[in-house]
Amino acid sequence: MVMRVAVPVLPCRDVQAARSYFTDVLGFDTIFTWESPPSYAAVIRDTAEFHLYAESSVGPARVTVVVDDVDSCHDELRARGADIVEPLADRPYGMRDFNVRTPDGHLLIFSQPLTEYG
Repeated sequence: MVMRVAVPVLPCRDVQAARSYFTDVLGFDTIFTWESPPSYAAVIRDTAEFHLYAESSVGPARVTVVVDDVDSCHDELRARGADIVEPLADRPYGMRDFNVRTPDGHLLIFSQPLTEYG
């Protein structure tokens, strides 16, 4: 058995607004939306996929997205107006990363290993 991918499913007060943030600010594409107005949506960028669902009570989640060039990712998302709440830096745990907060308070940690995985 091989586990191939895990897809975070994030609660959102407004699925359409969350989907728009992922597409307009973070550069994702919409895979699908369900219902009108949407109560569920899926977005993807390269192989990073998120599902978004309507929930009136939203507790923040933390999700790490490993990228191959965190510096260019940071520059792009900053230029697109992402809410960067933790600056790009080398971390003592062996990663170079920065944190983006979504409108629902979820924290997306865009990260790159400082050395190759062994």
